[in-house]
Amino acid sequence: MTKQAALDLLLGKIKDSKSFHLALALIHWDAMVSGVPQKSYAARGEAEGWLSMETFKRMMAPETLQAIETLEAHDSELTETERAMTRVAGRSYRKAKAVPPEEFGAFRALVSESNQVWEKAREKRDYEMMLPYYEKIFEYQRKLCDWYGYEKHPYDALLDDYEIGANVETLDRFFSALRSEIVPLLKEITDAGEQPKEITGNFDIEKQRELMPWLADFTGFDRTRGKVDEVEHPFCLTVNRHDVRITTKYHEDNLLSAIYSIIHESGHGIYEQNMSEELEPYALADCASMGMHESQSRLYENMIGRSRPYAERLLPKLQEKFEFFKNWDTDALYRTVNIAKPSLIRIEADELTYSLHIMVRYELEKGLMEGKIKAAELPTLWADKYEELLGIRPQNLAEGVLQDVHWGAGLFGYFPSYAIGTAYGAQMMHTIKETAGIDVDAAIRKEDLSPVTNWLEENIHRQGSLYLPEDLLKRATGETFNPQYYVNYLKEKFTGIYLKSTVNN
Repeated sequence: MTKQAALDLLLGKIKDSKSFHLALALIHWDAMVSGVPQKSYAARGEAEGWLSMETFKRMMAPETLQAIETLEAHDSELTETERAMTRVAGRSYRKAKAVPPEEFGAFRALVSESNQVWEKAREKRDYEMMLPYYEKIFEYQRKLCDWYGYEKHPYDALLDDYEIGANVETLDRFFSALRSEIVPLLKEITDAGEQPKEITGNFDIEKQRELMPWLADFTGFDRTRGKVDEVEHPFCLTVNRHDVRITTKYHEDNLLSAIYSIIHESGHGIYEQNMSEELEPYALADCASMGMHESQSRLYENMIGRSRPYAERLLPKLQEKFEFFKNWDTDALYRTVNIAKPSLIRIEADELTYSLHIMVRYELEKGLMEGKIKAAELPTLWADKYEELLGIRPQNLAEGVLQDVHWGAGLFGYFPSYAIGTAYGAQMMHTIKETAGIDVDAAIRKEDLSPVTNWLEENIHRQGSLYLPEDLLKRATGETFNPQYYVNYLKEKFTGIYLKSTVNN
């Protein structure tokens, strides 16, 4: 096969895959958002299964590998974009081919059943219902480490599925910094016992909906190339870069939930909308990693949306809609949206404690892959780690080891991306302020985030998956991953709010 024939073949397969992806995305959106009849699920599932399998078969055909190997042999003759396309396609192909088909089929059947059992086990708070499934799922994950291969630690093979290049050595260093500096800070804040005002009562959902356009527009999400809708569990879905859809969930008794889910999902959506059109034919108009995607949503949600200047702009909007905020001032709102309080549920965690929740899961997953932890020990070990890191202990399994669906769904190595992505965001924000010299606070006060978004678009968004995550971060910030920026950001912010504040709420 000639180099040109290999390029034509691979580009043709990518084009077909994009069409299948579009159809799958629309089916998924329709099912999640449009309230389709429950009896249609079987036919929809059959269609999704066929589309997914057809995409897989086309990309995993023998001629695909031949094209990849031909392009690899002509590496020095390829453009940067062609080289990246070959790298991404080769990585995906070889990982998929490393798993015996019969093992993969059995595993998919296992997790399909496991998901249903998990819902019942969580409701009944019965770990014994999940134990046999966990034992089989964990054993499969250990096999997966061997099939994928690794150099130093088996868990590295699974981390690489979500955060390319991530490894135990890097993450141990990251979480060690959180353990030594953030855990003591949390205890100091907790011991001080100084809590902000609470937002209590019922807040009309229609009035909450009226805030949505301002929230999304302020963030920079382009509603002419996307939409905001409502679901039970918020997410972002991309049909293509000109059709990016985000969602939220309104709660009468939890006003901040919808506000910050819109800001968070807008961060994801902006990333997708700003992908380079030139990279689309090469399947490179995609995030560099899960962590890189999370860096954008959490940068907008926390480093912008929970900043003091943002509280200045948000408070008048809340006062227009809700009598509750009539006598509030900016300081009170700023402290309230930055509560720092140990909690048991990851998805409800505040900014300071969030990565400690991830650390619990990381250390348990690592121990499971090392063979040092058995599935039967997880409930106790989970509770012990929460007590060690956050100073609180689960009272039942629903707020303990059974709170997440991830393990029952066979998702291992996924959790660390949430934390490492947040730390990426802190490193980017440091560069934006200190190196690029952008006055972020002034931009927020003007309700014009374009200086920040333009920097992110140029340095992160438009690069797609052209570079590996570590290389992309280094090109953008001038250095490889440095968790100290995240640690310093948390310490400065929460020390200022809780330990040096003279505000009397």
